Amino acid sequence: MKIVTLIKTMLGLAPNCEKVNQFLGDYMDGSLPENLRTQFEEHIAMCKCCKPYMEQYQRTIEWTHDCRCNELPEELVEHTISFLRKNADYPQS
Repeated sequence: MKIVTLIKTMLGLAPNCEKVNQFLGDYMDGSLPENLRTQFEEHIAMCKCCKPYMEQYQRTIEWTHDCRCNELPEELVEHTISFLRKNADYPQS
């Protein structure tokens, strides 16, 4: 599986590290389309750089949720999500 994903990435048929990083927010909130989710997960599984990055990203979210010391203003949350979606480099459904 790893060699197939690597070849697909080299041929531009699968996302590279930069694309995976762009998809991260939508992946985490479950809004990434299924075909891109599969490609994202394949890349994360085989990439020695992206896998630890993803694990740290997930831990940071968990720690933030566990803290619950400060609530973020709703406007900030909406602005951040809007920014991430606007700058995502894939077609929105």
